[in-house]
Order: sequence, then C-alpha cells, then structure tokens
Amino acid sequence: MLRVTQTKNTLLDGATIDSQLYTTPQDCEDFFESIEKPTTVVAAPRPTFIRVGVLTTVRGSAYMEYGNTKVMAIVAPPRELIRSNVRRVNMGVINCYVNFAAFASDDLEAVPEREKHLSSMLTKALQPLVCRNEFVNFQLDIRVLILDDDGCLLSTAINCCGVALIECGISTYDLITASTACIYRDHVFVNPTAKVEELLWQHRAGNALLGSSSKSKEEKEEQKDVQQHGLLIIASMETFEQLAQCQQCGYLKPETYVQLLDFTLEINKSLRQLIKRVLTERVKEQHVLDMREKQLEHQEDQRLAAIIEKLQQQGLHEFIQSNIKEDPYTAK
Repeated sequence: MLRVTQTKNTLLDGATIDSQLYTTPQDCEDFFESIEKPTTVVAAPRPTFIRVGVLTTVRGSAYMEYGNTKVMAIVAPPRELIRSNVRRVNMGVINCYVNFAAFASDDLEAVPEREKHLSSMLTKALQPLVCRNEFVNFQLDIRVLILDDDGCLLSTAINCCGVALIECGISTYDLITASTACIYRDHVFVNPTAKVEELLWQHRAGNALLGSSSKSKEEKEEQKDVQQHGLLIIASMETFEQLAQCQQCGYLKPETYVQLLDFTLEINKSLRQLIKRVLTERVKEQHVLDMREKQLEHQEDQRLAAIIEKLQQQGLHEFIQSNIKEDPYTAK
C-alpha cells in the first residue's frame, strides 16, 4: 500500500524520503497515476501573496505564500564580526538560517539535515545579490521560518528573502526572483508540488517508474535508459540578465534543459512584476505614515509654541491660576 511521507532530498530543495516508501514498482505506478498531470504547460506562477514589514520589532521582514507553501524571512542590519578567530575579510559575510516550524513537517528526524542544506543553498543564491563590499568585515544574518511546505520551497525562500533585504535597506545589485520546474515521464511540471518532488527523488534513488509489469525486462531497461527525470531551480536577476543560482538534478536532455530554463525565466519575470508592485505599494504606504507622523509633530509643536507664548504674556503665577479648573463638587 502506498504511504506518502514528507519529502527530503539534498538536491530537491533539501528534502528526504523514506527508503521504503514504495514497496513495489506497481506502488510507484499507482502513485504516479494518482498525481494530477498538466495537459498544457503554462509558465505562470502560483497564486501568490506577499506582505512586507510583517514584524515591527525588526527592520526588514517579509511573508510570502506561494500556493500552499508559506515562508517568512527576517533580515537584521549588518553587525561587526566579533569572533576573535575570524580573520579580516574584504567583503561582508552572509549567514542564512532556515528553520521549520514545529507543525511544518511530519518527518522530524529529517528536519535538521533539511535546514542545513536549505541554509547553504540560500546563502549561495543571495551572495551574488547583495553588495557585500559596502559592509566590509561585517556579517548579515538572514533567518527564514518555514510554515508550510508544498514544493518550490527553496525558490519561495529566495523570493521572500529578496523582498526582506530591500525592506531592511540593504544595498542589492538587482531584484532577485526564483522558480522551479521539472519533468518526469515526458510530463513537464511547472511549480511542482511536494508529491511530484517526492516521486522524482524516488526515481533518483533507483526505484524508477518502468511502466506496467506486463512489459518485458528488455523493454523496461530500454525505457529506463531514455527516460528523462529531473528538476531545475533558477534564481535570476533580470536587469543584468544574470543567473544568481542554477540548481539541477536528474537526467535532462539539452533541449529539455533549455525548455525548462525558458519556463522558469518566464515565471521569474512575472514574479518580478508582482514583487515590484508590492514594494511600490509598501513605499506609498510608508510615505503616508511618515506624512501623518510629520503632521502630528507639527500640531504638537504649534501647541507647545502657543503655551510658551501664553506663559510669557501672563507670567508664571497667573498662567498656573488660569489653567486650574474648579472642581464642581467642591464648589457645592
């Protein structure tokens, strides 16, 4: 019987999988048939929600929902490297820490390894983005909290961190966006879910989906040789036409690789427009708050100026007496 668990794989977003997930190739076949397969490939992002400045206690924060995948990122201002054993560096150091919420994963034993791998991949993706030469001998700490994982975890974390960096005021070369695409048995999955990533990892683990049991052994071996299965994660900076990160696993033909690359870049462009709109609205919102605060400060200054002028005209004793209000109950 098929038993689905939380995915884990050092190449597929750092996910891992139970070694006994599929007992027979037929179980793997049934699992593949149960997955919803796209009839046409639409290079568009999932339903996306982004909120900037979700935490008031930190300078830079962002929350992102990419379908059912939910991520929150926190960026603190750069701080000086204080460890005595760290030699002076000519560029800033970026430290990324990824943590899963207690309810975000069913496989608690695999969480530490997943967190370590995602932290490493996230650091590599953000290093080309940040102007590290502006905070020499300083370190920048970026923390990510995973609230829910339904695939595209690494790309969603990259997008969320890019927004949080801008909210924090950290200088960056461009706006970074990332997306994920994969192929399995001639089916292209854009923004694959956790189940699809699970199936890809099972294929890479050696339990490849070879079709029905009625096929001969030679046919199965031939199908295994030509079968494409792989996943591609692309983080790009459109202004410079540069890839900040390109992570690929599995077997892909060159033409298939180019096809998946085009899909991810198209999704990145759409996400870039969405993020730019969110950041623009955030700037407008902050401008309204600043103007309101300045107006309140101006009103307070006018009130204090009126009090000082009245004090100078009446004198201290008369000013105090004029501001003392008689208690109506005492008067009676």
